[in-house]
Amino acid sequence: MIEGTTLVVLRHGQTDLNATGRFQGQADIPLNATGVAQAESARRRLAGIRFDAVYSSPLSRALDTARLVRPAADVVTDPRLMEIDVGSWSGRTWDEVKAEMPDYERNYANGVDFRRSPTGETLAEVVARGLPAAIEIAERHPGGLVLVVAHGLLLNRVIHALLGLEGRVLGGLGNAHHSELLFTHGAWRLQAHNVS
Repeated sequence: MIEGTTLVVLRHGQTDLNATGRFQGQADIPLNATGVAQAESARRRLAGIRFDAVYSSPLSRALDTARLVRPAADVVTDPRLMEIDVGSWSGRTWDEVKAEMPDYERNYANGVDFRRSPTGETLAEVVARGLPAAIEIAERHPGGLVLVVAHGLLLNRVIHALLGLEGRVLGGLGNAHHSELLFTHGAWRLQAHNVS
C-alpha cells in the first residue's frame, strides 16, 4: 500500500536548447550555466527535506540536476522517465516544426494527441511508460518521500494521469521547478505545483 507516499517531481535545469526554443526530446543535451544555477537554487529550496530515495531520467540534464540537488544521494535512473521522443524534430525550432506540420499548434491547443515527427512518440506512449514508472517508484517506498527528477512534458503528463485529469488542465513545470503529490485516502492529491 502506498498510503502516505509523497512524490516530489522536479524538472531539470535549463539547457541551451531550452533557452533557444528548440525541441530536445531524448537528445542528451547537458545543462547550461543557467541550468546549473537553477539546480543549485533547487538544492537550497529542498535542503530541509529528507528524501528516502532519489530517481532520475538517465539523460544528463536530469541526472546532473538530481546530483546537484542531492550530491550525497545514490540516484537511481529509470529510462521510462526520459522525455518524449521527438525523433527528427530534435534540435529544430517551433517555427521549423510548424512549417512541416501546420496543424501542430491547433492540435496541441485542443489536446489532440499526435506523433512528434514521423519517428517520435505520442503523449499516450509517454504516459504508457511514465505512469507505471511513477507508480512503481511510489510502491517501492510506501509512506516515503521520494524525489523524481525528469522532464517537462513527461512530468506534466504523469501528474495529469496520477490525478485523473484529462487534457491540459495544469500548466507545465518551469526549469528546476517542482510539484508535490501525496497519495492519501486512495487517491493522489496535488499538494504544490510549479514551485520555484
